[in-house]
Amino acid sequence: MLDMKVGDVVGHQSLVTFPSSTSVAKAAETMAKRQVGAVLVFDGGALGGIVTDRDLVERVVAEGRNPAQTMLADVMTPDPIVVTPSHTVAETMRVMKDRRTRHLPLKRENKIVGIVSVRDLLRAVVDERTQQDARYDDLWEGFPI
Repeated sequence: MLDMKVGDVVGHQSLVTFPSSTSVAKAAETMAKRQVGAVLVFDGGALGGIVTDRDLVERVVAEGRNPAQTMLADVMTPDPIVVTPSHTVAETMRVMKDRRTRHLPLKRENKIVGIVSVRDLLRAVVDERTQQDARYDDLWEGFPI
């Protein structure tokens, strides 16, 4: 289960990206509309940072900042750790635990292609476990107990 590759867990995604000069209000509106928990911040074609729903709560709302006047550059986590499709679920979960984050950019062939979330990883583990349990049930079906 935990040796599954992240590339097998995360399917095709339509990334939500913004320049760092975007207001938090605009990013939050888009996050809600697209139902995503994180957006990537790019400047000049390069990944500059990541902003998560938790960042919005802790770095904007809790600090009393005005979302319309606060820019993503002010609240993003700069230079985030990235994972690749060849990372295992276990490796990725370890990075998330150690870094206290729930979202990591996914990089394939020097290009950011998605965001892997802890929810993606947990769903994959649970799905695999459910399938495994069903296979065991099939083995025992028909045997008298």
